[in-house]
Amino acid sequence: MNHLHATLEVLSQDEIELIHQKTAEILEKTGISVPNDRVLALASEMGAVVDRKTQVMRIPRAVLNDLIEETRRQGGMNDREFHTGHKLGGNVSTQVYLVDPISRTRRLGVMDDVLKGIALAPHLKNIGKGFATVVPSDVPSRMSDVALYRALYQYVEGGGCTYILTPESARYILEMSKATGYGIFYLLETVSPFQFQPKSLEMALLVAEAGFGMGLAPMVISGASGPITAAGTLTVANAEVLASLFLIRCITGRPAAFYGHGTHNMDLRSMTCSFGNPGQAFFAIASAQMARYYGMWASSNSALTDAILPDFQAGFEKGVTATMSALCGAVAVGCQGIAGADQGFSFEQLVIDDEWLGYLNYLMDGFTVTEETIAAGLIEEVGIGGNFLAEEHTVDHMADSRHTDRLFGRDAWSDAIRDPGNDLLARAHKFVEEKTRGYKTPEPRLSPELMRELDRIYAAAERELAN
Repeated sequence: MNHLHATLEVLSQDEIELIHQKTAEILEKTGISVPNDRVLALASEMGAVVDRKTQVMRIPRAVLNDLIEETRRQGGMNDREFHTGHKLGGNVSTQVYLVDPISRTRRLGVMDDVLKGIALAPHLKNIGKGFATVVPSDVPSRMSDVALYRALYQYVEGGGCTYILTPESARYILEMSKATGYGIFYLLETVSPFQFQPKSLEMALLVAEAGFGMGLAPMVISGASGPITAAGTLTVANAEVLASLFLIRCITGRPAAFYGHGTHNMDLRSMTCSFGNPGQAFFAIASAQMARYYGMWASSNSALTDAILPDFQAGFEKGVTATMSALCGAVAVGCQGIAGADQGFSFEQLVIDDEWLGYLNYLMDGFTVTEETIAAGLIEEVGIGGNFLAEEHTVDHMADSRHTDRLFGRDAWSDAIRDPGNDLLARAHKFVEEKTRGYKTPEPRLSPELMRELDRIYAAAERELAN
């Protein structure tokens, strides 16, 4: 199998080295705010220079180099793995709003939308299965994440994950995790530039004590929380990635060989975060280059759009940055199903995203060249002016020689215009509605005993958090 790959570069080797050197200077001199005494103590044990009064952590260059070398040895990505090809996976980011692109309306999400997403997930080939679509506004806000985890544990095989919001709710989620045996995933996020929140660090400690790992997701905004230049923003993001990796190593005792962040540009007209600006392609390529430099697996917040509806702009912005990420060796892109820059979640957008991810992953797989697939003998046998329609070779290789679309149209003109309402958005809506019939009454995946235990934990959470 000849996996498709390329060497796309936006940074020279000297520029990569310069970003790294400036990053090391920032972490050694400026440092990062870590407002948690326990975490600071762990960082100090790992060699960081800690100021307990200001709660600032600085990482000496030698300590940073040790972290990078340990990460490379224990799970990093080498050049051989980069060239073997990797499918891009999509996930879902829990949004506040539910967007209906058919009626062009938006409303606050409710628990019904979560159940509908759980019902749709098994029918998506390129999107992770255990996700929560929205924050349920019909649940008390202080325990919305507890409600989401209960639903994911009840109705998704193997459970799922979403954002954990507070240390108080985290304790109940961890209790449900222990009861079911299902894991959780915590995202340790910075507040750019160079800060961690106290509650984030407290939740990280709770998750680590339960034996779970965690990810990282700095989100530097060029022109706002980072310099307006791409190089400056990348340097801030790089410093926050390495600082996050250092803290994860301190807290969990294990290195996390994953270079991921959600760096974006600020739109200078609206002063909002932009997901689809062409500069996002620079961040995607540069992130992959920096990840390879450190020997880590790469991800970036690419394959996103500023378009509110699934139109040409949405497809173009997503497609360009997704393709560049894939060719650069990234293994993950931004969360899918999002309308605009975190303007809400759309079921129709999600199934369209699942479709193009399949298309792109088919390309990334390349094709096989062997005596069998060349079929020289068959070519000679069919000869001049013949055709291959009725040949057994055609039947034998139909499945592995063609990508099967579920939503994209391949119709003749006469068939396509017969139903002018049968466009991509309409087909996506029909797919969602067909695959989620009966979603309001899902079948639990747990035993009655475990269901009762989750209900008990949930009731305890309600008593503490709902008021």
